[in-house]
Amino acid sequence: MPHNEAPDPKGTIMNTATTTTTTTTAPTERNGVPTDKLFGTIAKLKENGDLAAFRFSARNEWIEGTASRSTIFEWFGAGADQVHVDEYTFAADHPTLGHGHGPTPQEYVLHALAACITAGIATGAAARKIDLTSVSSKVTGEIDVRGVLGIDADIRRGFSSVAIEFDVQGDADRSVLDGLLAGATDYSAVYDMLTAATPVTVSSANG
Repeated sequence: MPHNEAPDPKGTIMNTATTTTTTTTAPTERNGVPTDKLFGTIAKLKENGDLAAFRFSARNEWIEGTASRSTIFEWFGAGADQVHVDEYTFAADHPTLGHGHGPTPQEYVLHALAACITAGIATGAAARKIDLTSVSSKVTGEIDVRGVLGIDADIRRGFSSVAIEFDVQGDADRSVLDGLLAGATDYSAVYDMLTAATPVTVSSANG
């Protein structure tokens, strides 16, 4: 019997030699952003632009009155069909005509803008090795509903203006933190969608 093995009480062989434990290094994160994955993704997309074609979608069903519910789960990106870690649902309604099923669709747009710019601030800070303390914002949209209700055809249906104010705190000079906000806004997909014309096609599934 080898010197490093001894019989256990049940007669099986028990290895008494010193074992080596392999420690897996946790992914590098800053502000909760996996920086190794961030830079790795950027490198892959630079190498193969086809992987940058993403497609997001939502499925919507009418509930009652002015209310509907959207479900988000499937998406396409990095050259393959993907799914989120969970199926997300979002209900929308109208505050005066509805039954309280959820916020208005317009308010979801405001949330999307704030969320998109906030994500850009977090990733931008992580890329620059800046630790954030807090990021908060307030976003408002002005709308004259006479346009939506068909009362006055000369009034725009959508927001006439949108304003968002951020408070970004972290371990960097104010000019640097303000630069993070400016960069996140400049590269925000939702900001771009709101400020530049985006082709939208509406069709009937019934032909």
